[in-house]
Formats: sequence, structure tokens, C-alpha cells
Amino acid sequence: MPVRRFVAPLLLTLGVLFNSLIAAPKLIVVISIDQFRYDYLTRFGDYYGSGGFHYLLQNGASFSNATYKHAFNITAPGHAVILTGAYGDRNGIATNSWYDPRTNQKVYCVSDSTVSIIGAKGAGRSPANLIVPTFGDELRLHTGFKSKVISISQKDRAAILLGGKMANGVFWLIDSSFVTSTCYMTSLPSWVEKFNASGVVNSYFGKTWETVLPDNAHATMDIDDASYEVSFSTFGRSFPHPIRGDSETHLTQSYYRAVLTSPFGVDFLAQFAKAAIEGEHLGESPSPDLLCVSFSSIDYVGHDFGPHSREILEMAVQTDRILGDFLRYLDARIGLKNTLVVLTSDHGVTPIPEYIRSRHPTADVGRLSHARLHECCNAALAHSFGAPTGKQSWIKQLMDGNIYLDPDVIRAKNLDPDKVATALADSLMNLHEIALALPRQTILSCSSTSGLEAKMKRSFHPKRSGDVLFVLKPFFYIDDGSEGAEHGNPYEHDAHVPLILMGEGIRAGTYATEASPADIGPTLSALLGVEFPAGCEGRVLVEALLLR
Repeated sequence: MPVRRFVAPLLLTLGVLFNSLIAAPKLIVVISIDQFRYDYLTRFGDYYGSGGFHYLLQNGASFSNATYKHAFNITAPGHAVILTGAYGDRNGIATNSWYDPRTNQKVYCVSDSTVSIIGAKGAGRSPANLIVPTFGDELRLHTGFKSKVISISQKDRAAILLGGKMANGVFWLIDSSFVTSTCYMTSLPSWVEKFNASGVVNSYFGKTWETVLPDNAHATMDIDDASYEVSFSTFGRSFPHPIRGDSETHLTQSYYRAVLTSPFGVDFLAQFAKAAIEGEHLGESPSPDLLCVSFSSIDYVGHDFGPHSREILEMAVQTDRILGDFLRYLDARIGLKNTLVVLTSDHGVTPIPEYIRSRHPTADVGRLSHARLHECCNAALAHSFGAPTGKQSWIKQLMDGNIYLDPDVIRAKNLDPDKVATALADSLMNLHEIALALPRQTILSCSSTSGLEAKMKRSFHPKRSGDVLFVLKPFFYIDDGSEGAEHGNPYEHDAHVPLILMGEGIRAGTYATEASPADIGPTLSALLGVEFPAGCEGRVLVEALLLR
């Protein structure tokens, strides 16, 4: 059984030792590429240039066996793991959203009604629901708050959960503007206002996303314009993709979906990252600074077109070029010798079932709709305990692999909640699409450290998770439609991601040892001699640390 956590005194000793033997970086850059499967590095490697992914692979430590060890591979849980080193059972972010029976409300992972958005209209956002600190928080404490932590993304939850609880600035996109909240500051910094006023995000209106690869590069990819790809507005299912939304003459809301579902979304976030470095003077002080950047656009493309589409190949290649330009910028401004770079992803994606069936018609793949799942749950419990009265339902909420029972129905029938949850979990195992369903009491008492049970336990928070948790079989989705791709399962196609570290103190090479993005936080702590984030359960990647 692999060791998941070092004894604290040993970790501190390692941190002091490494820190005394390497020069502290001026800037740490943590890059997350949303929905970037590990095999995008290998499948598309022939089409990458020398300055992006290949540069990191050749000059950094790449862990080819890095997987998330939780059950629900989605955006918020993945980003919460990266710098806390902890899973949802400890950090509180087990899903993107959960149901709160006390308020009878759905809770979004970074919602906070006590703060306000700055720079646009929108609901309050903050890291209040994140229970544990991140590496960035510990870095700030370690340097007496002299280190700066800046986190940016198109998605609020990605930026906020990477940034942690004590960041100097966290910024995300609403339409054409990068915004923040009163959790962090009272007004936008001048450099953010300048970037927003420049109109960069809107500057791609009327442009076209064209292919950059020759036709023969697409030979192993799916056909263009497949019926199971998503078509929205004027974007279409095949190249070239116009970036204008539903109007040829003026900007509408649909434009922002189009620009985000293209390499232009990667481009303007990279520009914003450069503006952050310059505007915040990152890497210019004696204390190391931290910049977190989460690129969301590949996630949008992956959902609409899937991991075997021509669009995802083109997107990866064009992202590689933008990444290469960003690394050259870092080298020119700060020096890569003074920079520690980490690259990973929050999750992968499952192949589109209809794509698999188009090649192998008898494949056991498919989609399970929310409506059918809801119906099956109600029917099973009605069979065991009788139907609820009136318009009531046994099921209060279904979300992200969690089933919340209606406590009013259970009380009205004078039933034991644990007995009802167990009966529901047992009945779900009769559904063809379900791999495993467990009631909360079974999860709470689970002592397994491997397998689906252990992954489900890491995705279970006793105050936020449902009464029953379930996972599907490989190549199945919870989805109400027949187009596009999804993720959220515990298997390698959703869990296997890149993990690359490059910089002073890192031993370059490819490592096949078991690893996880949960190891990034403790490894950075060991490398810089910083306290480990409270609750972290990842390990220090000692095989990649270089003693000089």
C-alpha cells in the first residue's frame, strides 16, 4: 500500500533541508488546464512545439501516473485539492454544489451572501466554504504576509479555490470583465481596470477559429460535424468556427460562450496573467510570490466536442503555443531559473458514448438521465415503504453523485433515515449503469484505503454530502441529453491528469511512481521550507527533489 502521508517531523526536516540547499524562487506559477487529460500530452505530442508542453516535459519532473483519488472528478473538488493537498472529506469541497437541509437551499461551492462582487453585477463569491488553508496561505504566513498570492481564471470557483483564504487578489470573468469580491478588496486594482477597459475580451468578435494543423493530423480523430457534438448559436459543429454568437453585427451574451469555447479564451487569460505579473510586481520582492492560473477554455471545448474530436486536438495544440509564449515571457521578465512552474489539471473527461458506439455498436456505454434516476429512486422506496402523501417525493435533491432524501417524508412515516438510505442504495445496485451506491452510514464507517469505497469516502463530507452516494460504471454519464461529453467519474479517463514541476530544486525526468495533484501542496511546502497546509494528505514527491 503506497504511503499517502509522511510523519510531520520528517516533512519539516525535509523542508528545512531542501530550503537550505536551493535558492528560493522569486515566483511560483501554478497552472491548471481545466479538463486536460494526461493522454493529451502523449496522443498529441507530435504536434506540439518545443516551447510549451515539451519544454516542461524535457526540463521538469513529469509524473505519468498522477491521478485524483476521489470519486467525483469535477471542477471545484479538483481545484480545491491542488494546493490544499486534501480531498473533500477534509477541505469541505466534495462537489461543485450541495444541498443544505437547514435552509432548504442549494449551496454553490464559492457562494457567500456576506460579500459583494466588484466590477460587475453578480452573487457574492469567496473561499468561505473552503475549510482548510492552501499552500499559498501558508506561504503568506511564513513570510509575514510579504509574499503575494494572486489567482486568476475564467471560472470563479477555479480562481477562488486555488487562491485560498488569504490571497491578495483573486479575479475571474463575468462577460467581458475580470472581477473580484469584497472578500479580497474594496475596489479593483488599476491594472485590472486598465485591462478591462482595453476591450481585450471583446476584441475577438468577428474572428474565426481556424485549424492550424494539416488534414492528415486529424486522421486518428473523430469526423468533423458529428451529430453527437454540441452545436450552439452560429458556432456550429465543424471548422471553421465563427466567434460572434447569434449576431453578425453586435455583441450579445452568446458571444462570450463562443470566445470561451476557442483558443481565444486561452489567449486573453494568458494576457491577463502577464498583466497580473506586471501590475502586482510579482517576482520583484525578496519573498517568493505565487501566481495561480486556471485556463477554462479546454473544458468548454471538451464538453461540446469530446476528447476524440478535431476541436480538442486543435485546442491542445494552440494552447501549447500560448503556453510556450507565456514561458518565454516569464524567462524574459523574471528568468525561468528564478521561477518554479507547476502544471496540472482539475480532472479529465469521459469519451462520448455515441462516439464509442459509432465505432463499436455493441459497446456497453451510455447516459442515465436525472429523470430516470429520480423515478427509479422514488419507485424503489415506494415499493419498500409506501408512496409519500400528496405531491411529496422521497428525493429532495440529486446532484453530483449525491442523493438527498426528504426528511419530512421520512418523519411522516416514522422511519429510520439510515434504514431508508440503505434500502435506496441496495435498490440502486440493480440499475445497469450503477457501479456502486453506498448510504452515508456505510461511508462514515468505511476503513478502506483503496478502491471505489475509499474514493467515495474522500468525496464525502458529513455536513454537506447526501444520504446516498453513487458512482456509475466506466463510460456512463448522468446526462439528460444525447450530445457532448461529461466527467465526474472516479476512473482514469476522468482522474488521470498531468503533474509537472519545473524549476530550481527539481530533478528533471519522467516518474512512473504513484502520485496525485494532492501532492503538489506538500511538495511545494517541503521545497520552500514552508509549513504544510493543515489537513493535507498528499505526499512529498521526494524522488523529484534535487539535493545540491
